[in-house]
Amino acid sequence: MSTAQNKNLLLQYNKEVIEKGDMEFFQQIATVDFINHSAPEGMSNGIDGVIYFFANVIHTALTDITVHVLDMVAEENKVATRKEINGIHTGSLFGIPATGKKITITVIDIFTVLDGKLKEHWGENNFASVIQSLQ
Repeated sequence: MSTAQNKNLLLQYNKEVIEKGDMEFFQQIATVDFINHSAPEGMSNGIDGVIYFFANVIHTALTDITVHVLDMVAEENKVATRKEINGIHTGSLFGIPATGKKITITVIDIFTVLDGKLKEHWGENNFASVIQSLQ
């Protein structure tokens, strides 16, 4: 696949998976042996861990989720994005009751794409400081 096609795949991932919470779509665009190298300790680093995080953490705690990709760089089979995930804290998040606050999670992701599917992920984010700000 071309770098343009790889970038488009990541744009779809951000829109469909993160923003809309479509976990079936994630299963379609990830390899069966997908590895999340940035999975928190105790969480699966496979497809099931990603699905759990978005379906049972992000989309149960936040509403009105939007993703703004600020930068995207692709070379060969790697695509990096710098983005903001915005939402409103309307549900429990790690035991923190809904606050109604608008939150912004800043993220830098790097994905490896293999044959048109997401194969590997590395990421950095400010999620821990966002959680602290809600307490």
